[in-house]
Amino acid sequence: MITIYKIFEIYGINPATIKLVRHGNKEIPIYETFLNNIKRLEVYQSFQNPNKFGKSKAIAVFAPYYKTTGIFLGLWDIQGCIANSSFTKETMVLLKEHNLPADWFNHAVRYDLRRNNILDDLSERLIIEWGAATVAWVQAKDKEVVEIKGKKSIGNFQSFSLVDLNYQDLKNLIQFPDTNLTWLKALSSVNGVYLIKDKTSGKLYVGSAYGDQGIYGRWSTYAKSGHGGNSELKSLDPSAFQFSILEIVPATTTVDGVIECENRWKEKLGTRQFGLNKN
Repeated sequence: MITIYKIFEIYGINPATIKLVRHGNKEIPIYETFLNNIKRLEVYQSFQNPNKFGKSKAIAVFAPYYKTTGIFLGLWDIQGCIANSSFTKETMVLLKEHNLPADWFNHAVRYDLRRNNILDDLSERLIIEWGAATVAWVQAKDKEVVEIKGKKSIGNFQSFSLVDLNYQDLKNLIQFPDTNLTWLKALSSVNGVYLIKDKTSGKLYVGSAYGDQGIYGRWSTYAKSGHGGNSELKSLDPSAFQFSILEIVPATTTVDGVIECENRWKEKLGTRQFGLNKN
């Protein structure tokens, strides 16, 4: 069995000096923040309860992944710790700037964390089994490595009903098809109706895919432009988009039949009245 400690040793890192950290998604969405605003993540994880990381020299940081697993984000060296009594007005400004809880100013300490690039080759690729939800989010305990994904791989395709891709995953899928072949084969083989959720506003957009390469072909236009030619989406930030599939239609279905399915979903979800569809 391959474990995270064995991985550390391969890279010349002493596991005894590392705390494993699997952040929750309570205050911020960890993986999404890592992808789109790493400075905010770094400020977020630097504020902790006193002695949270003990005498460790570094933290190996993971985001929640599938069920009880964690996906590795990176290694941060601990350069020191600033006591609460030494906080200044600039500390409060920093919390406000990154929209983090103001009461951390009163009871937290701030660790001086510096990104160590030695394990960056495994960032977003290495998956560990963390354990049940009751397991502490900071640990000094070895963990099983359940997968090391290919570079820019989003994992294996499982089923159409489980498709739920953020925008970065979608771009990786389209830009690196060789490491995402199961997705390419599945999505290019079907037509259907899809859903785009803007996580910033919660509003929904319903679209349909048909013709050459099916859903894969249609979604590739979003990966390239961010809006796929849809005027309703052009003013929005695509990094906040989440892509899923509402319905798969038989290959024999006509274009008019696919559009009929699309319109039915627009009515069901009210995306014309309350969402992002204009027609």
